[in-house]
Amino acid sequence: MPKWYERYLPFVARGLEKQVEWLAGTLRKTLVSPEGGGTLSLDEIQPYVRLLLEDEGEERRRQLTGLLVGLDEEIVVQMLRAADIYDVTSLFGLLGRPTAGQAMVALSKPPPPYDKSPQLLTDRLFLAVHHKAPALMEEAVRLMRERGATPAHFEPAYGRFREMLMDQEILSSLFPKAKA
Repeated sequence: MPKWYERYLPFVARGLEKQVEWLAGTLRKTLVSPEGGGTLSLDEIQPYVRLLLEDEGEERRRQLTGLLVGLDEEIVVQMLRAADIYDVTSLFGLLGRPTAGQAMVALSKPPPPYDKSPQLLTDRLFLAVHHKAPALMEEAVRLMRERGATPAHFEPAYGRFREMLMDQEILSSLFPKAKA
């Protein structure tokens, strides 16, 4: 039973476990009532996801990975939806066992219109998903295409990313001792 004052503690004053617990509870409410109904919208939850990912310490990342593994898949998908494209790369890297649905949400994130280098941002996102699970990325892309769920920016960016991967393979075969 939580203490009465824990309800009123600011998000940043809580421990990591309590932050994840609060975020999961809030995201669960958005699943039950997606049109609002007294809960925060995904746009309002986005800063909390950023705060959760703020600390880059290795021990905290390990703890966060362990806590994210314990969450329901729907909650993690909602967390990926709430995160902006800058945070999705970090969040996806922390997932212990990512699923195709989670990869689809991550890959469909569009770069913001004000970003000065949207291609670089999209490449980083694709690279994060590819490094975590290459086969899962291919499955997610296939599912997105089958369902017609590819955003307008996706196909040109994905084609460019595939070309980059092929270039990397060619270069690594030509220069096997060079680091990628």
